[in-house]
Amino acid sequence: MEINMEMLPGMVDVTQVGAQASLKDIEFICKTAKAYGCAATMVNPCYLTYTIKNTIGYDDIKNCAAICFPLGCDLTSVKVYSAKQSEIMGAQEIDIMMNVGAFLSGNMKYVRQDIEAVMDSVKVPVKVVLETSLLTDTEIGIAAEQVARTKAAYIKTNTGFYDKPTTPEIVKIIKNAVGDDIKIKASGGIRTVDTMMEMAELGVDRFGIRGACALDIFREIDKKLGREPLEV
Repeated sequence: MEINMEMLPGMVDVTQVGAQASLKDIEFICKTAKAYGCAATMVNPCYLTYTIKNTIGYDDIKNCAAICFPLGCDLTSVKVYSAKQSEIMGAQEIDIMMNVGAFLSGNMKYVRQDIEAVMDSVKVPVKVVLETSLLTDTEIGIAAEQVARTKAAYIKTNTGFYDKPTTPEIVKIIKNAVGDDIKIKASGGIRTVDTMMEMAELGVDRFGIRGACALDIFREIDKKLGREPLEV
């Protein structure tokens, strides 16, 4: 499918998952998602009911919950409980962390079982974060292969909590490792329309971008298309 700039907002999960997030911040991502027809809002579970309430009537906008962010070191049972409760509350997608420490320790069976336990506990799509900022290029490819084996809905690059941003080169590594076996969500440090376009052309299906940064990109799209910015 050929991608154009106007399609990009509809591929974005507008996120606010920082510990400092306030209700004002959550309201902002809801307004941004509604104005630009984004794919989803993504918040920590404590704010899920708020995003659901504030996107009523916008059925194309999914309400997503970030589970055990940003570390992913919780017990599997904790991840499962949080995912199940989020689904009961109304989450339409779940983003979870791969256990990076277990992966780096070589315990691939644990890594997969941890993910699969969450997937088995819910019916909604699950996106799995590799945290590419903490991995070498070789490790990124191996981690992508492990996640693809679980049949999760998406591989997600990283949380954005570390300094190393997601780049088109990282997307290429993941795509080369898994082909079309699993969808890719790029997130973490994505700041320009050109970067998004390049990633989309490489096969990225979704983007995760923090609220204020997403709006800056959408304003850039407005400018490039010669239209007035939409009201947020």
